[in-house]
Amino acid sequence: MKRSKKKILNRRKLTIVKVLPKNGTISQQDLDKWHEIFRNHTMSVEQAMSTGEVLVENVPVAKPGEHFLTLVRVGSDEYQPSIQELEEWRQIFERASLDPNFTIFTHKDVNVEVIALDKVIAIE
Repeated sequence: MKRSKKKILNRRKLTIVKVLPKNGTISQQDLDKWHEIFRNHTMSVEQAMSTGEVLVENVPVAKPGEHFLTLVRVGSDEYQPSIQELEEWRQIFERASLDPNFTIFTHKDVNVEVIALDKVIAIE
């Protein structure tokens, strides 16, 4: 079943803003700049994405009776996080799950995939 984009956006819980600087290197200044833009609503999501400097993803919230598996991947061939960094990310996403309007400002090497589960099957 295909869900409309509007329905998913209305149910969003977690917003991820990936900062993609043109030179490929992310700085604290880049993160702070985009955090300020979104906090003050000085640019719409569409306008921000049209700059090519950010990618905005919304992670939907499951309605009663719906079940999702959320897969968070941190790292790439160029960036391998330490165990401590992975634990920090786990804590961030744990806090996000408790906050109905959580936004994360990060880089391109953090990926979240939500997989809808139609039913859960126990395998013995």
